[in-house]
Amino acid sequence: SQRAHQLALTAESPVRPPAWAESLIGPTGTGTRLTAEATGRWQAEPGGSGSLVDGRGGRWLLQNVRLASGARGLTAAPVTAAAGAAAPLLATFADGLFLNGGTTEAELRLDANLAPTLVRLAPGRLQLLSTALAWSEAQWQADGSGPGRLSLLAQLESIDVAKLLAKLQPATGWGGDLTVGGRIEVRSAAKFDADIVLERLGGDLDLPNDLDETKRVPLGLSELRLVLGAHDGLWQFAQGFAGSSIGSMAGAQVLRTSADRRFPPADAPLSGVIEAKVDNLGAWGAWVPPGWRLAGQLQTSAAFGGTLGGPEVSGRMRGSGIGLRNLLLGVNLSDGDLALTLSGDRARIERFIFKGGDGTLALAGEATLGEAPVARLQLKADKFRLLWRIDRRLIASGAATMQLTTDKLRIDGDLRVDEGLFDISRGDAPSLDDDVNVRGGRSGAEQAASRGAATPSPLMQTAQVAVRLDLGDQLRLRGRGITTGLRGKLVASTPGGRLALQGNVRTDGGQFAAYGQKLEIRRGVFEFNGAVDTVRIDVQAVRPNMDVLVGVTATGPALSPRVRLFSEPDLPEYDKLSWLMLGRAPDGLGRSDTALIQRAAMAALAGDGQGASDKVISAIGLTDFGISQTDGDTRDTVITLGKQLSDRWYVGYERSINTAAGTWQLIYRAAQRFTMRAQSGSDNALDVIWSWRW
Repeated sequence: SQRAHQLALTAESPVRPPAWAESLIGPTGTGTRLTAEATGRWQAEPGGSGSLVDGRGGRWLLQNVRLASGARGLTAAPVTAAAGAAAPLLATFADGLFLNGGTTEAELRLDANLAPTLVRLAPGRLQLLSTALAWSEAQWQADGSGPGRLSLLAQLESIDVAKLLAKLQPATGWGGDLTVGGRIEVRSAAKFDADIVLERLGGDLDLPNDLDETKRVPLGLSELRLVLGAHDGLWQFAQGFAGSSIGSMAGAQVLRTSADRRFPPADAPLSGVIEAKVDNLGAWGAWVPPGWRLAGQLQTSAAFGGTLGGPEVSGRMRGSGIGLRNLLLGVNLSDGDLALTLSGDRARIERFIFKGGDGTLALAGEATLGEAPVARLQLKADKFRLLWRIDRRLIASGAATMQLTTDKLRIDGDLRVDEGLFDISRGDAPSLDDDVNVRGGRSGAEQAASRGAATPSPLMQTAQVAVRLDLGDQLRLRGRGITTGLRGKLVASTPGGRLALQGNVRTDGGQFAAYGQKLEIRRGVFEFNGAVDTVRIDVQAVRPNMDVLVGVTATGPALSPRVRLFSEPDLPEYDKLSWLMLGRAPDGLGRSDTALIQRAAMAALAGDGQGASDKVISAIGLTDFGISQTDGDTRDTVITLGKQLSDRWYVGYERSINTAAGTWQLIYRAAQRFTMRAQSGSDNALDVIWSWRW
């Protein structure tokens, strides 16, 4: 009934807190659930009928008000209530409780038109994650005109900052005993007065030492304070923190308006200053992505003017000894020098220079802020070491310009590779073992479809890129059997918002390991004419200093090239393989000889690395090992061992298992058709061979 009733509310929604919040609040289930309960009674004004709509008004009193919110869709633990009592409110939630609390009494007064004239909460407490908001006074009362009179006195209880950060960044290793708290005092009648303070109560934060994980590095916090005060139309904001390791910051801003304003208007005059100093940027490494390290000093000072709706900022930022390092990627920028100025809605980079190796990278430009922001940047590199690690090195020079607006990005530049090395010896990225099953993930087909359906960002769709890249004469490629130099010029652009390359890249000498041999690359052309993955290749590699020109060609799309053997003059495939692998014609090889085919199969199966037989042969210092049978009525099994000392010198040993002695050979290939051979053992000979084939 209206005079005595019980209320219970349950509201559910599929909306969940953001993904990053799960580390703070735990599982978020399939959505959010809100549960509230209270007992209430309606008290009509004297002379009324007791009905809510009798035209006299009254007051609605709620007692034992309880509120809880948490994750939806989690199984709640069963809770047994006492005989005759209602089930506990928290029995609804098994885990993922976001907030919980309430008050002993709440009052709502209505006038004859059922318009609210008073809202009052008795002292109460609301649990919020790892802290709580407790109020001793919370009341709003209508005053006949204006927004009414508001009175709020509350305390934000102690927050364990280290515990909070440890949940947000579990891999960082936050520790310490820093606690912060706050208070809220708001009184609004004819004038608006407010004091809101969030400040350090005590303690400090610490992080693991990069050099010794058993030790901790304290931040040395001695001050942390945020203040908002509003009295007689003067709104004052103040910020400040100080730490012996992370630096210091102090600021104060003032807004002026009339005393009865609940919030400053957009045209309220603004004034203020802020200053910050960081003696060691490395202490801020916990806030940068994993693997990156910072170094250097930074000083900032700024002054504020204008209005709240159109602030004007003037100031400067100075940095020295700035460094950025990532050992895993091979990035090491050092001795950075920064000079940046702000004046009204204009920011200008007067100087921003990094050193990389013996070279430099300079960045300059300006930006205009406001309703239509525009940024213009110029980059200049002079033998700048961009990457430097054992398998990936890049030194480049050149210049580029960038212009950025709200709807367009334009990049134009000319870059040249002064020196570089890219080692692609490593195979594919690590993958999960066969006995690992991932549940809830997308299948390979779904991922491929997602990638195929992906569309470029709106900014990339309007991007205009024209970057010309000269590979220079010191860029080398190594790995997957290839050792060669790369030469050529490319032009990068973004038609339709997708990266495209135009131009040709050619090889400069080098070798290609195939079929167990070191082949010389005679021709290597990579033709780019659009998307990066549509490159076409034309590669030819030959075995050097042979009587017959024989080798391998690869042509067609890079993703599915056609690989075949070739020779001049043209020979049967079996003969090509014999010349390519053994350096001689197949004459004298037994028809049951399978060593050649086995070796070719092993080379094909080896992929990026060595085959099983190649590893064994390399371990004992040989380049050739074979078992064959001679032709004729009586077949002998012959074992051949050999070592290629250089491109021209070869030493070998051959022995039949049916004889007591073998034959040593020393071969010198003076030219393509001219060879000298010295033989000792069962047969001694010195041969000078000149061959001609047709």
